This record gives sequence, C-alpha cells and structure tokens, in this order.
Amino acid sequence: MAAVSGRLPVSGELRRAGAGDGEARSVSGGRLVAMRADAVGWLLDLGVHAGSLDGLGGTSLALGDGAARDLGAGVGDEIHVAWDDGTRSTFRVAAVHSRDRGFADALLQGTAAARHAADPLEDTVLVRTAPGADRGGAGRRLAALAAEYPGARVEGAEGGAPARSEGSRGAAGLFVLLLLLLINAFTAIAVVNTLGMATADRRREFALLRPAGAQPAQVLRMLAWEAVLVSAVALSLAALAVLAVLVPLSLSLTGSPVPPLPAGPLAALALAAPALTAVTATLVAATSLRRTAATPGGLAAAVS
Repeated sequence: MAAVSGRLPVSGELRRAGAGDGEARSVSGGRLVAMRADAVGWLLDLGVHAGSLDGLGGTSLALGDGAARDLGAGVGDEIHVAWDDGTRSTFRVAAVHSRDRGFADALLQGTAAARHAADPLEDTVLVRTAPGADRGGAGRRLAALAAEYPGARVEGAEGGAPARSEGSRGAAGLFVLLLLLLINAFTAIAVVNTLGMATADRRREFALLRPAGAQPAQVLRMLAWEAVLVSAVALSLAALAVLAVLVPLSLSLTGSPVPPLPAGPLAALALAAPALTAVTATLVAATSLRRTAATPGGLAAAVS
C-alpha cells in the first residue's frame, strides 16, 4: 500500500481569528474531516489552488472554498474551532481547495480532531496501492478482511472484490424509477379523468357551434389547440415552482444556479403532457359530437 488513512467526520463552529461581527460570518455546524496528513496528497485530489497540503499538521488545516469565502479567510489566517465538546482550538490555514462540495468545510490532521469527536470511530478507510502492485490481489485481501467485520464493505476494489455498493445503488435507482413511473401514471389518470369530464360538460357549446357553420374537424382542432395552450401554461407554472426550490439547492451544493437535470426525461414530459391533453380532449369531444348527431333531435336537445 502506498497510503492508508481513516476518515473521521467531526463537527464544530469555524470562525476567523480577529474578525469583527460585521466583517465575517462564522460557519456553524461546520463539516470537518480528520485524516492522516501525510496520506491526504496520495488519497485525494482536492483541487488545491492556494497554499499546499504539505503544511497540513497538528496546528494547521485546509479550508474549502465555501468556508473560506464565508469566513473571509485565506492561507496564513488563523481559524478558531469551537468543538461540540465545549473546547476550542486554533489552527492556521495551510491550503484552500475547490473540491469541498459534499466533502468537508475543513480538513484537519487526524489526531488534532479525534479527541474532540463524539464518536471517535472512523467511518471509512481510504487505501491506495503502490505503483506496480497487484491491485487484484490487494482487492481480494481487503475483501477477505472486510468479511470478518459485519457491516464492512469494500468499494472500488478490483480482482474479485464484491461490488455490493454498485448493486445497492442500482437497486435504489430502480426503486426510485418505479416510484416515479407510478406517480406519473396516477397523475396521468387524474388528468384524463378531469379533462374528460370538463370536455364532456361542453356538449352544449359544441352543439351551438354547429349551426354557426363550424365543422366537426374545426371543433376538434380548436380543442386540440386549447389543450396545448393549457399544457404550456401548466408546464411553465410547474417549472417556476420547481426552479424556486432547485436553484437555491443547486447553489448550495454545486455553486451553480443551473440544476443538473436530465434532459431526456424532461423532454419526454414536455412532449407527453400536451399530447395527453390534446388526445383526451379531442377523443371525448369527438364522442360527444357523434352521439349528438346520431340522436334524433340531438342537436336541438343539446342546445336546449
């Protein structure tokens, strides 16, 4: 192995030393991660753009871009950490990195934070094999080691190591897909029922259009365009409601206001909604027109 390090999550409040109340905000409930300082460079590519991870130690830390921006801190500044156990520590910023989303606000040396953790057990062990090593053999040995500890699993291993994490993610994705399909199916049924009843109630309107010279095909085209217009308005309102939630979430997680949404399902939804409403409205209207025309005195009865 070239490098091995546990990953210990710790929480605490970060604040830049010497900052006034109006000068910088503190990061409450900050996500801190403790690892072996000499192994971080081998195990993680954090996108360091200021300072160096070589300076990471017992009295220094590495800040993510988000925390550095909130604190107004940079390399060389001192950061106070208020731990959950009631104690406080001071660290110097050794590096600032860009890949902090979903990882941590601050990265510290393992022993500097372990004694402040509510649960000192590391949840993950990161391993990197040495250049030229038998990765397949290493993966099999790690899998055999994990089998001795209930709940432990090996991820990203090669050479016969179990891919249970991939299977779990695949099963979870399939469950979410089935759930979304069921939700869309029930929504489509509700739309068809509501639109069908609303269109059937307009039978008198259709009958009045006939003496005015409207042909059945013209009535059906009118209803189809009405359905498309209603769908466009509904989709626009739905998009505004969804973006009101997703844009702030995307900003907080990725730093970009554009949510990473799949284009394929969105395009299918945008095409399926107008098609469903247009088909439902025209079929119900066509049935109403045929029944009115086929009944003796049906036109007069519908108008009256």
